[in-house]
Amino acid sequence: MSKMVKNPLFAIHHVARVGSTQDAVRRAARSGAPAGYCCVADEQTAGRGRQGRTWQAPANTALLASVLVRTGPATVPGVPFAAGLAVLDALDRVAPIDAQLKWPNDVMAGGRKLAGILTELEPGAAPEDGRAAGVVGLGLNLRVPSFPAGVDGVSLDELAAVVPGRDRVLNAWLDALWRRIDALEARGMPALLDEWRRRAVGLGATVTATTARGAVAGIAEDIADDGSLLVRTRDGVVRLVAGDVHIGASPPDG
Repeated sequence: MSKMVKNPLFAIHHVARVGSTQDAVRRAARSGAPAGYCCVADEQTAGRGRQGRTWQAPANTALLASVLVRTGPATVPGVPFAAGLAVLDALDRVAPIDAQLKWPNDVMAGGRKLAGILTELEPGAAPEDGRAAGVVGLGLNLRVPSFPAGVDGVSLDELAAVVPGRDRVLNAWLDALWRRIDALEARGMPALLDEWRRRAVGLGATVTATTARGAVAGIAEDIADDGSLLVRTRDGVVRLVAGDVHIGASPPDG
C-alpha cells in the first residue's frame, strides 16, 4: 500500500519496501501513468544500477526514487546528464557541499560515491506527442552507516553540517530535474554538456574504463556531443558509450 508525498507538480508514491523503484515506475508507465509519476521507497530488496548491478542500502538510510519523464528523441541522450546536474542543483539548495559529476552517472564527493543515477527507456509505454517515456532513478546516500567491502561510498551526513529530510531532498531534485529537462529541450545538448563539464571530475585525467569489450586506459579528453566519453589512448581516441570509469592508472582492487 502506497501513500502520497505532497508535491504539486508530481504524483509521488511512497512505499515502505519494494523490489525496485525503477521497475515500479516502468510498470506504471506501461499502464499509462503520466510524466511526473514517482516512486520513493524506504527500502529496496532488488535495487539496481547500470549493467544490472545491485544497489543496496539499509532501510531509511538513502533516498531511493525513480520518476517517469517524457522527452523528444533528440534529447533522450541528454537526460542522464540533466539528472546529474539536477542532483547538484538540489544539494546546492538544501545541503551545500562540494560535489562533482563523474561520467557516466555518478555523483562524487571527496573522491567517493555519494549517489548514482540510472536512466532507462520504457518501450512498453505508449508515446505521447512523439515523446518517449524514460525512467530516471536516483540512489543518494543520506545516512548509510557503512558500505560493503570494495564500495568506496560516502553519505551526506559525513559531508553536510545539517542533513535535510529525505522528502525535502527528493522534492528539490524533482524540481531541478524538470527545469533541467525543459532547458535541455529548449537549448539542446551542447549547452547542457558545457555546464556538465564545469561540474565534472576526471576530464583531463588519466582513467581506466572497464567496458564490455575490455579495459581502456588513457586520458579522458572530453564528452562528445552525444554524451559519449572520448579517451585518448596510445592507439588513438576511443569513444565510450558505456562502462565503469576509474580515475587513475588502474582500477582499484576488488
